[in-house]
Amino acid sequence: MPVTSIKAIVFDIGGVLLRTECNSYRQKLEEKYHLRPGEVGSLVFGSEEAQASTIGLADQESIWNAVAANLSLSEEAKADFIRLFWEGDKLDAELISFLQDCRPAFKTALLSNAWKGFRQTIAEAYGIIEGVTVDRILFSSELGVAKPDPRIYKILANTINCRYHEILFVDDFIENITAARVLGINTIHYQSGMNLINEIESFLNK
Repeated sequence: MPVTSIKAIVFDIGGVLLRTECNSYRQKLEEKYHLRPGEVGSLVFGSEEAQASTIGLADQESIWNAVAANLSLSEEAKADFIRLFWEGDKLDAELISFLQDCRPAFKTALLSNAWKGFRQTIAEAYGIIEGVTVDRILFSSELGVAKPDPRIYKILANTINCRYHEILFVDDFIENITAARVLGINTIHYQSGMNLINEIESFLNK
C-alpha cells in the first residue's frame, strides 16, 4: 500500500516514549541485593504477577509484594526498591510534542503492554491523557490481551477506525513489530539512539 494511505500514527509507551535513560539505579539495586547484571529487570517484569497484571488479572501491588518476598524486603525497603527501579526512566517530551503536532492530520494513539492501573500512573506522573495528549490510549491490562497477540491489533484498528494498512506503528520489541507487519500494519522498529521523528517523516514522505 502507498504511504499516502497512512491515517494513524501509533506509539508504544515503554521503551519508546518512556525510556530507561540511566541504568545506574537498577545496577545499584543489583549490587545491593547480589543480583546478576540485568536480573533486577527480570525479577520485576518476568514474574508471574507482572504477566498477570499485563492482561488485567492482578494489581501492581502484587508484583512488588512478590519482589519483596523474593528478596526478603521490609515495607520500607520495598518502597525504596520501587523508587530506585523507576528513577532512571525519562519521558521523551520531544516525541510527545511531535505526536501532538501530528493532529489533526493524523489520528494518534498509544498501544502499550502495561500493568493494571497504568492509565492513572501515566496521567499523574507524566500528564499523558487520552483525548489530550493523543486521541486514544489502549492498554493491554484493560483489554485482556497483550502484544504480540494479533487480537490486540484488531482492537486497535477498530478503536481508531482504520484499516491495518492505514496505520503506522512504532514499537521497540521486534516480536511486536513482526506480528503487526504480518497483518499489514506499517511499522518502525525503534532502537536506542534512533532519530524517530526523522524516521517517521522520511517514511511518510516516501
